[in-house]
Amino acid sequence: MTELPFRILVVEDEALVRDVIQSACDGGKNHIYSAGTIEEAEKVLKRNGADLLILDRMLPDGDGLQLCTKLRNGHEHRSLPVLVLSGKSDTSERVLGLRLGADDYLAKPFDIAELRARVDSLMRRSRDLSQSSYIKRRLWRY
Repeated sequence: MTELPFRILVVEDEALVRDVIQSACDGGKNHIYSAGTIEEAEKVLKRNGADLLILDRMLPDGDGLQLCTKLRNGHEHRSLPVLVLSGKSDTSERVLGLRLGADDYLAKPFDIAELRARVDSLMRRSRDLSQSSYIKRRLWRY
């Protein structure tokens, strides 16, 4: 099975940080989309979809965890892997993010290599799950 490029949505209001994240995630094989607000992110998701969401917590129009919770409570993007990035780094904030549906939580400032490793891990798990579901659907026909 040929691996398709991943569609990664980066939601970050600081342009410099957004550019660094996009560069770390690109590698020439992924489609990278960006948004600076929750509202823009919802529009991009509706228009392009995504295979991975990298989501800042503190956005101009609210807490990124609001979007994460909305996605988890919805149907269309319920299983979308979400990596939360935040300047809020204490344990209670990380636990809150994970309890509200984030798959991973990385505190700012972050190391680029660690960000890349976490993105790779989420994409690998997502791809493994999607291939497993595909195989199960194919076997179910017989």
